[in-house]
Amino acid sequence: MTTSLGLSAGSGMIHCVLLTTDEAGRTHTVNRVIDVDPTDGLTRAGRVNSGIDLMLGQARDNDTNVGAIGVAYRTDEQAREIASRGTGAKRQIHLVAETEAVTHHLISTGEINRFGSVVVVDLGDTGMSLYTVDPATRRIGHHQRSTAVSGNTLDALLTSELTSTGRVRGRRKSSVMSACRTAKEELSVNESTSIMIGNPALPVPVTRTALERLLRPMATAAADEVAAYVATPRAARPEAVVLVGGLAHIPLLRDLVIERSGLEPILPQAPESVAARGAATLAAAGTRTSTLAFIGGRRSRDWLSAAPLAVFGALLAGALMTVYAVGSSLAGNPSTPSTPSSVTVEAEATTTSPPPPSTGESRVPPAVTSPQQQVSVTAALPPATVGDNSGIGAGSGNQDPGWATTELPAPSGPTEQPSTSTLSTSLWPFPIPSITWPPPLGQLPSSAPGATATTTPPASSSPLPTTPPAESAPAAPLAPQQDSVPTTQPAS
Repeated sequence: MTTSLGLSAGSGMIHCVLLTTDEAGRTHTVNRVIDVDPTDGLTRAGRVNSGIDLMLGQARDNDTNVGAIGVAYRTDEQAREIASRGTGAKRQIHLVAETEAVTHHLISTGEINRFGSVVVVDLGDTGMSLYTVDPATRRIGHHQRSTAVSGNTLDALLTSELTSTGRVRGRRKSSVMSACRTAKEELSVNESTSIMIGNPALPVPVTRTALERLLRPMATAAADEVAAYVATPRAARPEAVVLVGGLAHIPLLRDLVIERSGLEPILPQAPESVAARGAATLAAAGTRTSTLAFIGGRRSRDWLSAAPLAVFGALLAGALMTVYAVGSSLAGNPSTPSTPSSVTVEAEATTTSPPPPSTGESRVPPAVTSPQQQVSVTAALPPATVGDNSGIGAGSGNQDPGWATTELPAPSGPTEQPSTSTLSTSLWPFPIPSITWPPPLGQLPSSAPGATATTTPPASSSPLPTTPPAESAPAAPLAPQQDSVPTTQPAS
C-alpha cells in the first residue's frame, strides 16, 4: 500500500488530496481545501507548504507514510513562485503542469480512453481554461484562457447582493464573502441554505434561484465561448466535453455548457480535485512529466528579523550612552584640566560641630562650608604616590592622562610645599562614596580658600618623626582624629 500527496496551486483555492492505493489497485482519498486570503502575508510557496503540513498531519493521524508530493501549477510564473522555497520546512516536491495532471488522471481512470479527442473545460476560481486532449498520444493542444466566468466573481456578486439589501450588516466584507463561497457550494446540491453571520439566532437564507439569477449572464457567455471553441476547424474534432473545476458542480453552468457544445458530457468524480489527484499519481510514478524541486527552508519574519534587531540595537546604544552621561555628571568630573598641583573638592553643605575642649593642644576650628563652595586643599604627596599604571607617575606631568583619566585643576592660592605629582581621578558611571582619609602630616585645611595651616604637635606627647619628601619615603600618616576634617581620597 502506497500513499502520495497531491496539491493544485492555481490562483484560487488550494486543493489537497491524500491518495492511498492498496495491493488490489483500489484508491482511497482524503480531500482538503485551503481558502486563500490575500491579506495573510504568505507567498504562494508558503501557502502550498502550509497545505503540505496539513495533509502530512492527516497522514500521521491515519498511521500512513507519504512517499512523494506532487504540486500542479497552471503557468510558468506560478511554478517559479512555488520553487522559490518560501517559508516552512524544506521538502522535495514534484512540479507538474496542471494540464498534464488532469490528462494523466482522466487517462489513468479510463474515462476518456474510448474517444479520439476530447475538449477539457476547467471552470476555476479565476477563470475558464479550454484545451484538447488526444488520449492515444497524450497530446495536449489549442490551449485557451477566458475570464467569462469565475468563482471569485460569483462570490463577489452574491456578497454585494446580501450587503446592498441590508440583510448582512456590521460584518467585514471578507467574512461575508467566505460565507457566500460556502453557500455557493451548498446550493450546488441543495435548493436553499442559510448563512450564519452575526447573530446565530438570525441566519440569512439564500436560495438557488437567487444564485442562478446572478450566475446566468456569466454562464451564457461561457457556454458561447465553449461552442465557438468546439466549432473551430481542427484536424481532429472533439467528441466529448470534460467538465472539471469547482464551478462544474453548479447545474445551471454545467447544463448550458453541455447544451451549447453539442458534445457528450463527461463529469469526473470530485471535479475540483482532478488536478491534485493527477499530481499525486504522477509524483508516485516518478515519470518524466514532473520536475523535481524544493519548497520551504526560509524563516518567517519575526522579532528576530533585521529591522527589529536594528531598532533594538539603537535603543540599547542610546540607553548606555544616557547611563554613561548621567554617571559621569554624578561623579563630578571637571570639564577642563589645569596645572596638576592640587586637589579641588566640590563640597556639599555640611556643618561640623565644634570639637570638645582639650588642654595642651592647639587645633584649628573646622570651617562651615556653604553649598557648592569650592575649597582648595593642598596635598603634598611624594613622587611615587601615584602608580605607573595610571599613566601619570612621577616625572610624567607633561604627559597626557591615561584611558578614562582626567587631570584635576590647580588651586587658586599658594601652597606650602612644592609638589611635582599629578593627582587624577577615574571616570566611573556612578558616584563612589567618600572615604575618610587623614590629612598629610603637618597640614590641615583652612577655612579660607587657598590658605594653608600648620599644626604644632602637643607638648604632652612625644613628637612624631618627620622626614622631608625629598630625603626619604613618605612618613606614615597619623590615625584619623575625631575632629579632623575628612577629605576625599584621590582615586588611583
